[in-house]
Amino acid sequence: MKMKKAILIAAAVGMTLPGIAQDKFVVSANLALKSQNYDEAKTEIDKAMANPETSEKPKAMFAKAQIYFSLQNVEKYKGSNPYKEGLKTTIKLAETKPDYEKSTVDQMLILGGFLSYNEGVKAYNEKKYTESVELMKTVTKIGEMGGGKRFEKQPPNMMKQMDTVVADAYLTMANSVYYAGNMDEAIPLLIKVKSNPIRRIPSVYECLIDAYSRQKNSAQELATIEEARKIFPNDVTLRNYELNYYIKAGKMDELIKRLEDAASKEPNNSDIQFNIATTYLSMASPKDGKKPANSAELFTKSEEAFVRAIKIAPENSGFNYNFGALYFNQATDYNDQINAITGSSKADQEKYESLKAKRDGLFAKATPYFEKSYSILNPTESTLKGEDLKTYKSTLTALNRIYVLQSKLDKAADMKRRLDLLK
Repeated sequence: MKMKKAILIAAAVGMTLPGIAQDKFVVSANLALKSQNYDEAKTEIDKAMANPETSEKPKAMFAKAQIYFSLQNVEKYKGSNPYKEGLKTTIKLAETKPDYEKSTVDQMLILGGFLSYNEGVKAYNEKKYTESVELMKTVTKIGEMGGGKRFEKQPPNMMKQMDTVVADAYLTMANSVYYAGNMDEAIPLLIKVKSNPIRRIPSVYECLIDAYSRQKNSAQELATIEEARKIFPNDVTLRNYELNYYIKAGKMDELIKRLEDAASKEPNNSDIQFNIATTYLSMASPKDGKKPANSAELFTKSEEAFVRAIKIAPENSGFNYNFGALYFNQATDYNDQINAITGSSKADQEKYESLKAKRDGLFAKATPYFEKSYSILNPTESTLKGEDLKTYKSTLTALNRIYVLQSKLDKAADMKRRLDLLK
């Protein structure tokens, strides 16, 4: 019996030896850190943490966290970002033993959060969106520990800074998944961001509106537009989103109402006047070809708005070209009617003369606006691109056709020559 008892005691003593040995590594690691012997500190704490039993002890986790955070300032180690391993351990310690060395643990958590944030911003700027999201998730996890109350005893300025960093982290996460094209993930994140006054900014609403648009969720798109316009009534981009929504929805009456309202607030905004002009023009001559009974009145309102736009911005080639196109397209309609005349009776001749007079009068009205567009764009002909190049080509085409009908053949040939060089 005594033999068995001795064996049991010996076995019990033997079982405790590894734990004591690992604790010894923790002690030696702390001593090495105190002496700024970082290589030894790392070696010793790694030995301690190799034991699953020891790695779960608060004392060992605390030592590892301190050592790995310290290694972040050592040139030899900083390139591998040892703070990440230290932060991982710190988070685990805070979750399992919330009050253990809380003051120091909180400092490491906050530092780790800031370092993660900086790395997340860098990854975002480099368009490494997945990496950025993971880093920002760490930031938000830290900021929301303890139901968001983990750091409530920190100085007010630190709390404010932490709240801002967390808000920015959510914003960066939202932008990352948005620009990566994942609207399903982006929408809830964008909603969370706009719900926080710290980062409730126009660009967040812009992304959210666009995300709903891409998902064909017009109800939420409109609701978000209306919410955004109430908060930021003077934001031009949000106003344009609102206008574009009504254009897409074909709600032209509502659109023109909002445009006229915007114009009353910004009478010297040429873009608004141009939008009014093109909206009335679309209403006067809809794509389905069915002109409303008041189309003449709508054409007149379009003309008036074009005049106001060009008066404000006379050197805008797009404004001038589109005003010319208003007359040009009407003239083309008359020209088509002329070409449809097949008879040679007196009535046919009278109809021809009437239509020709209307056509030529409209081409004459269009000409100065096309010529103004040409004079604006021609000096930079060789460097034109995008929308300007498209406008220039359309201007040359229109002038060529008008000059031919006006028997100004030299001018028509010049327009044709320039157009051919652009092809």
